[in-house]
Amino acid sequence: MASRFGNTPFPDLDRLQSQLLNTGLQTKDNPLWQVISQLITFAKKLQEELDNRITTASGTVSNASFLTRNDETGSFPSSVQLLAGTNVTFDDSVPNQRTINVPGSALDHVVMSDGNTPTPSPMDDGAGNFIYITYTP
Repeated sequence: MASRFGNTPFPDLDRLQSQLLNTGLQTKDNPLWQVISQLITFAKKLQEELDNRITTASGTVSNASFLTRNDETGSFPSSVQLLAGTNVTFDDSVPNQRTINVPGSALDHVVMSDGNTPTPSPMDDGAGNFIYITYTP
């Protein structure tokens, strides 16, 4: 059974090994036949290991959920592309790390309250959305 990694199918190594047996190479050039046979056997073990690593509780890696830099829904249907929102930038200058930058002014907001003391209540728009106001420390 040939598996897949993303959109790329694994080669059918059982078929390749069977074809090698039918070439007569084993009697013509046994050392070459042994090298090729061992390479196929090794590749089959790598295929099995990769298959085991990409299998998750939900099935295969293509069914798992990922946040991605680019739109990867072709290979990973459950993936979601992570995009920078308003006043947010991504810094990918350090390999394998993403820094999320938000300008200071975007951080200086607080939920508006009714001002009651000792326990003020947050104010919303009547639909459950809090009302934020700019706060200057």
